[in-house]
Amino acid sequence: MLKKAGRIAALILLMIVVFVGFLYFRNDIGVPKSKLESDARASQKIRDGWLVQKDVSDTMAALIFYPEDKTDHTFSIYVNRPGLSFGYFFRAGGDIAATEKHIAEFTVEGYNERAFISMNGQAVERLEIDDGNTLNVVEIDSGKPFAVILPLNAGNITFYDKDGNIVEAYKEAV
Repeated sequence: MLKKAGRIAALILLMIVVFVGFLYFRNDIGVPKSKLESDARASQKIRDGWLVQKDVSDTMAALIFYPEDKTDHTFSIYVNRPGLSFGYFFRAGGDIAATEKHIAEFTVEGYNERAFISMNGQAVERLEIDDGNTLNVVEIDSGKPFAVILPLNAGNITFYDKDGNIVEAYKEAV
């Protein structure tokens, strides 16, 4: 009787391992944080030689890939779904004009964060976050593209170019 119970338990365990493996290989349980860049490169056919700027939080990831001469780009947005999720899921990506010529602000329904992605053609060098009590300043390399994730309720978000002019972000829903 004990031998039969052991076989049944082993069979159940094997079925669970096969099921989880199946979900993993289909990306139905998510991409781990450590594999986001390689997943984006593979799924969007991004060249290995392209550079990347990224920001990853517990619930969202934003990546922008570009060649050294900055003549092209591809961005990726991933979200970490609540519930049975062991990683991030691709939500949006591509090469829209908003990320090439401007700052694109991406929001995803049901998530309390937003991603700002840009090729930084405007030479943005600073981001100021005013929550009403304190002013936080985030330095940005004016010569590089950027990806930044911030909470929806972070406060007033203002980007400044290298001449001190305000640079507007354009909202994109995904």
